[in-house]
Amino acid sequence: MEDVERTDNDAPDSGTRMEMDRRDFLKIAGGGIVLFFTLGDLTAFAQHRGTVPTDFNAFLRIAESGRVSCYTGKIEMGQGIITSLAQMLADEIDVPLESVQMVMGDTDLCPWDAGTWGSLSTRSFGPKLRAAGAEARMMLLELASQRLNVAVADLSVERGIVYDKANRARRVSYGELAKGAMIQRHASGSVPVKKFSEFTIVNRPHLRRDGSEKVTGMATYAADVSLPGMLYAKILRPPSHASKLLRVDLSIARAMKDVVVVHDGDFIAVLHRYPDVAEQALATITATYDTPATTINDATIFDHLVSVSPEGRIAAANGDVKKGAAESAVRVDSTYYDGYCAHAAIEPHAAVVMIEG
Repeated sequence: MEDVERTDNDAPDSGTRMEMDRRDFLKIAGGGIVLFFTLGDLTAFAQHRGTVPTDFNAFLRIAESGRVSCYTGKIEMGQGIITSLAQMLADEIDVPLESVQMVMGDTDLCPWDAGTWGSLSTRSFGPKLRAAGAEARMMLLELASQRLNVAVADLSVERGIVYDKANRARRVSYGELAKGAMIQRHASGSVPVKKFSEFTIVNRPHLRRDGSEKVTGMATYAADVSLPGMLYAKILRPPSHASKLLRVDLSIARAMKDVVVVHDGDFIAVLHRYPDVAEQALATITATYDTPATTINDATIFDHLVSVSPEGRIAAANGDVKKGAAESAVRVDSTYYDGYCAHAAIEPHAAVVMIEG
């Protein structure tokens, strides 16, 4: 799904390296004011697995045009963060919502991230983004104080304009402050964020930025992407994880015009420029599998789930269970079962790969 709104200055050229340092990022992002992460604090990246980079972790950039770019490794998966994260930042930095550009999931431009899952984008990344916005606002106030020769305490901000409270005619925009001022700063989170009562954007209804495209069918999902010479692949799925392929007849599929057959061990796929033709080719394949018998059924599924489950974690603890049981007039002991629930998305599952070189 295409979630990135990028200007020409943001777009990397075809030679951009996957491992990008701060200098390369600044070349691509352009001039202005850039805030980076403080690497010592990993709370924004719960469930992170892997190595922590030592450079290039931008939060946001304020361009000479006054446009604010928010960089996040999170992606829009229908949860609305392409709008809500922009609201958080706009409120903290005091700019119109339409001035905030979300750059999401771009591995050239965005910070490292453990992924988009577990409802962590708002509750884990959101506070860090707000803290960065608050720090950016304070930095801009300090720059304006120097430009206008007015104490920070005597300045206020409205829609990206810093003005003297005693004389609103004395003003300077964020864009003017960023012009020619290549400033790099690490967000420390030491500047307090706004109180909820001070919000003017987060607590107001706004149309989702991707709403119109989605309801009109114009939104581009991975399954909609079409590249020159691209083939659609259909994979032969075994009846179970433990199944082993014994015999397969691919002769009809291989005889079909322009159908490409991939056979690598137990993996079999057919490819064609049209997905329905690939589906037809897949249907011609006959395969025999060695599928071991299973002891898991509707009667044993709960014992199985308990046996393979990881050790539980205590989310919260309070009171004294033993004391409560001793003082209770009635005690009920029971075991409760619920059916297995798969966290299954309803959209077509697809991935697009382009290999160069």
